[in-house]
Amino acid sequence: MRRLRSFAVAALAVVPCVACSSGSGSGAPPSADAGADGASDAGGPPSVEIVGHSDLGARGMNSSIAVAGRYVYVGSRTDGDTHTKAGVQIVDVKDPANPVVVDEIGAPEESLLGMSSRELRAVPDKNLLIVLNMSCSTQLHGCQHLIQRYHMTGGAAETDNFRFYDISTPTQPKLLARYDLGTYPGHENSKAHEFFLWRDPKNRDRILLYVSTPSVPSLTVLDASDPTKVSVVTTWDAHTDAMLTDNTANSYLHSLSVSDDGNVAYMAYLAAGFFLVDTSDLASGAANPKVKVLTPMDARFDYTPPATMGTHSAVKIPGRDVVLLTDEVYPPPAGLGCPWGWARLVDIADPKKPTLSGEYKIAENDPTMCPDKLGGPLMTTFTAHNPTVTENLALVTWHSGGLQIIDTTDPAAAAQLVAVKPDPIAKVATEDPMFQGNPIEMWSYPVLQDGLVYVVDVRNGLYILRYHGPHEEQIARRHFLEGNSNLK
Repeated sequence: MRRLRSFAVAALAVVPCVACSSGSGSGAPPSADAGADGASDAGGPPSVEIVGHSDLGARGMNSSIAVAGRYVYVGSRTDGDTHTKAGVQIVDVKDPANPVVVDEIGAPEESLLGMSSRELRAVPDKNLLIVLNMSCSTQLHGCQHLIQRYHMTGGAAETDNFRFYDISTPTQPKLLARYDLGTYPGHENSKAHEFFLWRDPKNRDRILLYVSTPSVPSLTVLDASDPTKVSVVTTWDAHTDAMLTDNTANSYLHSLSVSDDGNVAYMAYLAAGFFLVDTSDLASGAANPKVKVLTPMDARFDYTPPATMGTHSAVKIPGRDVVLLTDEVYPPPAGLGCPWGWARLVDIADPKKPTLSGEYKIAENDPTMCPDKLGGPLMTTFTAHNPTVTENLALVTWHSGGLQIIDTTDPAAAAQLVAVKPDPIAKVATEDPMFQGNPIEMWSYPVLQDGLVYVVDVRNGLYILRYHGPHEEQIARRHFLEGNSNLK
């Protein structure tokens, strides 16, 4: 194990690299950059240990993870058939310092042509793994569509779907059921993109999946309490149900999170900004449940334009009336490019009028640092992505900015504690077609379990980290009910 010490620098300073050797035996030795003010609970500045690393067979194009006890399941952003090892990889982390790939869920369930295992969630005590499979892009993900071969589904091997697996034998998942979403390339209405798993604190057998879609309706809620009998509970859309008049191309629900009690959902509506809705009917199991607006559409928190895309994720900070928002900005042609997206902290004490409390940026979020101004590679992005939060910490994957660990105690002065930027491995089988300008691409939701942080880099694989510094005890004791981190 190695502890990566930080340098006392301002949050927006260019942080020097701290090279460290690794005992992971899986490619080039990782290292990390770190920047912080303040001392760790153990003395000295905040730091991170890279406890373990697996390059996942150097396949590249890794997607989300789900953690269930001593096993981590890792999806793929690209398809099978034409790419090797593109299924859901199963990693044994009994010894966190030596994670080992022990098997893979492959065809005919996963690793199909034109399909990506985009999102994964686990419910460990129910021995349940959920995989969202969706058709992937030829441009963004290097996937293929063969119309002649799969003419009924737009060239992909199947329609978009959820697959539910019994992981009682963790290395041999057994397919329990498949829920067909019915969409495919060229038939995009209500195509799933992300989902939030909510588990009823009053009835642990009750599980709802809040599914976001880049179309109308933007929200579909599924009851997955019995994976063999998944049913639609309700659908909702801000345009048709809340009189949202913003009709820009990216005015749709990208992702959302739900309060532990299930009564409120925090909506990241891309170009239409952020707002809150009342989901108490869903939480209580009411007949014919309705989603009700808490934030009037004309009072929503909307900073677009001038932002190039809009609100990507929205996660409430536990015990505080503050929501952390992230943006995700891609380079051309998929996006407008630099300045890249960053994080915002929003006061929701009055849900009828969310207000900005503060922002968090890294050096590359400064427009003067844009690649075209510095002569750097254009095919890269230093943009905020997926956040996991505790009462005072935000762990945010930031693509080429690595994993940012942020102190949010004062939202008006959110500060970097540590930035983890491992050394990239030498090469991978499949490079990300959109991000070849910087070989670091921290992407997944950080998952917390037993004081460790599990996170995936699209290119470089699975990292197991231990943070030392202010509020480190929160990583060990925080109890998550939500599906974007681990469920206990």
